[in-house]
Amino acid sequence: MRRVPPRAVLLTAMLLASVAPAHAQAIVNGSFEAGPVIPLANPIFAVAPGNTALTGWTVTGGAVNIVTDNYWAPYAGQRSVVLSSTGPGAIEQAFASSPGSVYRLTFWLTGEPFSSPTLKHVRVTAGSATQDFTYDITPAWHWDMHWLQQSLDFTANSTSTTLKFASLDAGAWGPALDSVKVVFVSADVRSSHVLSLSRVSPDPVQSAGRITFSLPEPGRARLSVYDVQGRELFRLADGEHAAGPHAVAFAPARSGVRPGLCVAVLQAAGRTLVQRFFVLQ
Repeated sequence: MRRVPPRAVLLTAMLLASVAPAHAQAIVNGSFEAGPVIPLANPIFAVAPGNTALTGWTVTGGAVNIVTDNYWAPYAGQRSVVLSSTGPGAIEQAFASSPGSVYRLTFWLTGEPFSSPTLKHVRVTAGSATQDFTYDITPAWHWDMHWLQQSLDFTANSTSTTLKFASLDAGAWGPALDSVKVVFVSADVRSSHVLSLSRVSPDPVQSAGRITFSLPEPGRARLSVYDVQGRELFRLADGEHAAGPHAVAFAPARSGVRPGLCVAVLQAAGRTLVQRFFVLQ
């Protein structure tokens, strides 16, 4: 007799999956809005290494400046950060991460108008990934700083990843940052040491999809697809599996699945993992 999960438990898991944010922000104070009170008369606030005024961030190298909207227009909110005060500075922050998982960093970049050098340079380090970014200040004005969004995808190699921004310019006016975000992109499906269930690819699914799960050790695993009422639509896997990753392809239309929200449910190693996805016509 097959063991079917209680509908109440299943519906609770599905509800949590449907309301949980898919791309939660991992960085604290990425907008730089939290911090000391800065007087209107002095809209540039210097933060030296070792000073904790820039909430959530550690200043290294040289001092950095918090700049308010009484000096120039930030990308959002009222504050942004310049990675220099009298010379090149840097800021960094460690955040909890899942080894092997992919994350996406996005941030907005500009520089002081009419300053030198015209090209601003910042080096970004996220775990083992490093990339240099350049910004040309020519189109920037204090009332329109011409912020440009930059991005970097990286793979975490530890349970804690350090994100660092460092100015590569020797002058007092280096690159400026605002609205820094780090979000989870995809789980590690290669590790044989953790239980995981990847997101369905592609999402939404039309003609065919693929899903991968990983087992920490050999054992029984069942992977099924349910509708939002908790009814099992079809089963992708049910039986003994070796440790490590397993990939399963499926075609919703062949199983009579109607367009809409579906949920993939993995039961293995005494746990239940859930991934929601959409099916198109």
